[in-house]
Amino acid sequence: MLGATIFLAGLALAAGVTAKQPTVTIKNGTLHGVDLPQFNQTAFLGIPYAQPPIGDLRLRPPRSINASFGNLDATAYGPHCWSAPNQGFDDNLGFPSSEDCLTLNVIRPKGVQESKPVPVMVWIHGGGYVTGGSADFRYNGSWIVDSSIANGNPIVFVGINYCLGAFGFLAGKALADEGSLNMGVRDQRLALHWIQENIVKFGGDPTCACDNCRGEAGGESVHVQVTAYAGRDDKLFHQTISQSGSFGGNFSLATDPSVQAAFDNLIANTTCASTVNGTAQAQLACVRSLPVDVFRNNAIAQGPVFDGDFVKVPGMLQGYKDGTWVRVPFIVGSNTDEGRAFSPLGANTTEQAAALVSAPPELQMPLLDLYPDVPALGCPFETGDLQPEGSPPGTQNKRVTAVNGDIELAAGARWLAQHASSEVPVYKYRFNHVPWDTGFAPIDFISHFLEVSYMFNLQNNDTAFWKANKFTATYLGPGAPIADRFLGSYMAASWAAFVATGDPNTANIPTKIQWPQYSERASNMVWQTQGSTVEDDDFRKEGMQFIMDHVLF
Repeated sequence: MLGATIFLAGLALAAGVTAKQPTVTIKNGTLHGVDLPQFNQTAFLGIPYAQPPIGDLRLRPPRSINASFGNLDATAYGPHCWSAPNQGFDDNLGFPSSEDCLTLNVIRPKGVQESKPVPVMVWIHGGGYVTGGSADFRYNGSWIVDSSIANGNPIVFVGINYCLGAFGFLAGKALADEGSLNMGVRDQRLALHWIQENIVKFGGDPTCACDNCRGEAGGESVHVQVTAYAGRDDKLFHQTISQSGSFGGNFSLATDPSVQAAFDNLIANTTCASTVNGTAQAQLACVRSLPVDVFRNNAIAQGPVFDGDFVKVPGMLQGYKDGTWVRVPFIVGSNTDEGRAFSPLGANTTEQAAALVSAPPELQMPLLDLYPDVPALGCPFETGDLQPEGSPPGTQNKRVTAVNGDIELAAGARWLAQHASSEVPVYKYRFNHVPWDTGFAPIDFISHFLEVSYMFNLQNNDTAFWKANKFTATYLGPGAPIADRFLGSYMAASWAAFVATGDPNTANIPTKIQWPQYSERASNMVWQTQGSTVEDDDFRKEGMQFIMDHVLF
């Protein structure tokens, strides 16, 4: 949610608050934002929504700010939360990072009023719970707000930060006994409460739409919020979007051996070793006093664990299966070739392929029987026998990536659509376009995350920054092919329409096609530049059904 235009405007006002700035007064004080005249919008950036999670508040559930901050200059984005080191990718490169990072950003159309509030789109960034932030150039909310205005149904856009890696998701018995688990998703929840309490002052409807689009954590975060507290409805959102984030399987327990080992290793490999035989309180006090770099480099955590409180369902999809979820409409889907991003490669025999399949050993061979060793049928799909450019050798790569893509993403989205569509409106999609440009490297298949630039209709040209930091992003402004530009306009308008009305078909696109609810037709909207279309959701039917029946739960 940061474009070059917004970034430059923020720089221009960095010197201090001026009388001409737009202001909003909320419970904690007065915010001084920045006008974006080229969009006819206003931005309020870097707004703290919780007490800083530092010192004794490290590794504790977030706490509301119950004090006034007086006047706050809200013209610059807050820092990203610290990413976990050594992940092989880092979406925080090029952006400031800090442990004091629990902030959010609001972009609103000019003219919205507290007396006539408009719907709210909340963006919970992805990044595997280990990296990312709301200041990322690729999450620029101005163009999707612009699309909502063109639809005739304006929305307010909010992007949030939340604690990542071990700062947000360290576990173990000591933390479980204290009730300090799943801080990252609890951060998200507190941000939603902040929005509910304060957004009307920005002209937003307090009953906001909770939208999320980044897959490996962002889409999963949506499902964690929908099933939080075993589906308790706190009236924080009235519809949801999950892109590439519908996983099966169960959450780990906070005291599983591998989870506990991460906590024990942190104690043993730092100055906290002196507390190895001490009390849990002494260990936690020491961990909370460690320097940031020492903590980051010695603490390992990946994502939410079952805590019997906030995360009170065995697994995300199991929560839906058990009926412990908030009944809200969905947009859900994935990209055609997601498996290529998540699957190990290098198999040359059926036995080697089976060992790389993300399923219990007894299910690996039965699954492969449903995914034949025919490269032309594998992932990336509809590319014949060709392997993607730069692929490691492996004659069965495409077979393995087809299976694993369905296990990790496609089958979960199909199961959720089948299950939830009997109770709520569900709109399902498949993104099926190779972007014309992806920033730092060519991509010849439809991988994970590639749809995000189109959904945001991303037109800030920060190509040099993306290339320098190896970000995958597609520029859709002047100079991009007209077909790509139209696809971005169409997707952004549809997402904005769903946020505003609950129906993506209310988008103001003259050449749009009808996107059916899944209950009316079990189908996907196929987003592509060669003419978006609707298809029956029955591809790889036998394999996907086996996964839904035997692997997801």
